[in-house]
Amino acid sequence: MRKLSLSSLEKKLDRVFSEYIRLRDADKGGTVQCVTCKKLMFWKDSHAGHFVKRQHRSLRWNELNAHPQCVACNTYQGGRQDDYAAYIIKRYGVNAFNKLVEMKYQIAKFSRADLMEMIERFKGLLNERTRITS
Repeated sequence: MRKLSLSSLEKKLDRVFSEYIRLRDADKGGTVQCVTCKKLMFWKDSHAGHFVKRQHRSLRWNELNAHPQCVACNTYQGGRQDDYAAYIIKRYGVNAFNKLVEMKYQIAKFSRADLMEMIERFKGLLNERTRITS
């Protein structure tokens, strides 16, 4: 079997992580609330919005940094960073917020093994979450 490239593994991890994040906060009916505007939507219609943007690899797959957002807030309104910051502080506290901001500037390089391990971890969490909501 051919080894997947690092970029292919990252895309696979992005998909699994996004699905997990959107389902993580869903109720039994699959409804999530946008963390920035409070709009309710079905989890498949939401985005996994990142407080610290995805190009900062140290936080790209960090669960405290990603939450359900509506398309409008995440895509057309740049993530509504002020509202997102307030949400992070309210949910996790100012120390967690400060840690995210600090981690933004850390350089992160992930090996093939790291990516595969994260894929399996989030697949497991996703399967666990799917059993709860179905």
